[in-house]
Amino acid sequence: MGKKKRSIYISTELVLILVLLAAAVLITMLMEPHQVRTAVISAIFVVVVVYFVVSTLRKERWFTIAGRILTDCSDQIDKYVNAVTMPTAITKKNGTIGWHNPAFSMLADMRCEGRNIFRIFPQLLKPSADRKVKIGSVTYVKEVIPAKLNGKDYTIYRLIDVNNTYEASDLYRIVTTAVCHIQVDAYGDLLRGTAQNDHAKIDAEIDRIIAGQAAGLRGVYQKYDRDKYLMFFERRYLSSLMQGKFAILNQVKGIDTGNAAFTPTLSIGAGVGNSPDDANKNAGAALELALGRGGDQAVLKDESGYKFYGGGQQAIEKRTRVKARMFSHALKNLMEQCEKVVIMGHSVPDLDCMGAALGIYACARQAGKRGYIVLDKSNAAVQGLVDEMKRDPDYKEVLVTPSEAERLLEDQAMLVVVDTQIEDFTIAPQLIPKAGTLVVIDHHVRGTTHIEAPTLSLFEPYASSTAEMVTEIIEYFSDKIYIKPLEVEALLAGITIDTKGFSFKTGVRTFEAASYLRKLGADTTTIRHLFQDDLETFSTRASVVQNAEVRDGIAISWCPDNVKNPQLLAAQAADSLIGIRGINASFVLCRQGDTVIISGRSIGGINVQRILEKLGGGGHATIAGAQLKGIDKQTAAHELRQAVEEYKKES
Repeated sequence: MGKKKRSIYISTELVLILVLLAAAVLITMLMEPHQVRTAVISAIFVVVVVYFVVSTLRKERWFTIAGRILTDCSDQIDKYVNAVTMPTAITKKNGTIGWHNPAFSMLADMRCEGRNIFRIFPQLLKPSADRKVKIGSVTYVKEVIPAKLNGKDYTIYRLIDVNNTYEASDLYRIVTTAVCHIQVDAYGDLLRGTAQNDHAKIDAEIDRIIAGQAAGLRGVYQKYDRDKYLMFFERRYLSSLMQGKFAILNQVKGIDTGNAAFTPTLSIGAGVGNSPDDANKNAGAALELALGRGGDQAVLKDESGYKFYGGGQQAIEKRTRVKARMFSHALKNLMEQCEKVVIMGHSVPDLDCMGAALGIYACARQAGKRGYIVLDKSNAAVQGLVDEMKRDPDYKEVLVTPSEAERLLEDQAMLVVVDTQIEDFTIAPQLIPKAGTLVVIDHHVRGTTHIEAPTLSLFEPYASSTAEMVTEIIEYFSDKIYIKPLEVEALLAGITIDTKGFSFKTGVRTFEAASYLRKLGADTTTIRHLFQDDLETFSTRASVVQNAEVRDGIAISWCPDNVKNPQLLAAQAADSLIGIRGINASFVLCRQGDTVIISGRSIGGINVQRILEKLGGGGHATIAGAQLKGIDKQTAAHELRQAVEEYKKES
């Protein structure tokens, strides 16, 4: 063992130096035999020289060892050690430091070669499972990398300041995984609408496009169902997808199906996170949001929230009613297990909201349960319907205040939220956490803020109205269901008001629902009475339309302060504005308390949903809204104009 150790430090040059020095001492003693003092001094000189030579060679040897370790280890470790800004040191098995970079020396505030790393930083003695160490005021992540050289064990210590180290954040983004969940929209309808001999060709084209996208990202993909795919790639390639605005969406829409009425589209959910598991969960949540917004779009979820790409087209109507039938049966089963059914819509309810509420009330009655509808105060849009309910003794105890509903929910009661999926938009948000059984039914495009984890939910953004959805639920709820004439007329009025007299967002299923309600006895003449306005509301709406500012086909106007039902007036004025030639989209703002409310409408060329989403709102491509709290009129108008300009640039 001793010889092996000496071979590390003794070289030919060292032996030659020692021989020459010994010869010089010997000659001195022979020439001056009585000069013992001189001989002693010469001997001490030889020892000192030998010490410094050996020390120098030892140090040089450590640098050689460090270099050989870096050569023998992987390229990744080589990158870690050579990172100038990250404190890095190489030690023997006992902790003695043989090499370190300048960052480590600056952190220790001393020269560290030959010292024990655990005496300099006792924090490193913590178990390896605890990777965080605090040195001074900074918390570092400790990396301990074992290495071997010539059968000996060495250890590389690296301290990473994750918050402030550029190399760490850069490396993090490179090595983490991005996940994409991809689904073909309405795959069953697509196949039913195309010739059978074209099905294989359509599938092959979709596979080819997705495979090409995966190859372009240097990733992999897997088809795990007939219409579902998973794609994995490194996060650094995500920027190319974002810059291209997920061009794969348009590539798939370009596939020739042989039937111009049926075009394949994709819904994509992309996610990144601190781990592959986090990325996969984020991708799943993003896909759910993309599907809830009508499909034909990509949604990315990262640390900053959600980002949206595509989705400029109208949501494609699904012709199958399987989902409505399954939901109807599940709703009936839940109702049978509850004591009461409490129904709540959005604040300042309209006829669609109240019509849907009355439809669910009819279902509760059919299930043998007491039903209640939450209404804090009436407004001009529903006043006629509310008056009719108050005249009918069967509805004497149906309308309840939020405080009364809160007491009802203390028993085993179900809460059904209709015509909204945003908690803060409901009449009484405080009721939602108190509900043991929570059901949500809505036709609006799903936003990033929605009621989390309801017991049962039905979101159909392609539906014309919530009243249409509830009508389909009623059809499958029971073979012989009794519905009062007022309930049927309220449902048909809800469909009529949201489709602007069957001219907007009206599909085959919309007419089927209206036909079913007509068979049940809906009187269209009675419905017209529900739409009547008072003279004051009509005059104020006319002044809002007259004072609109029109620029590039987009009209923006304000409701006067201190008017009755400002939110309803803004919606009606926005509807009136898009009926004027040359106006493609309209936005009407009103103040209600400390909140500025914006109602947006479009005839289809401009997506008002994407514009108002920039302000925290949402809705449909042709009907959307937003609420801005704590700002004045001028600021709200300025932010709206900025959102419009951003939308123009994106489009």
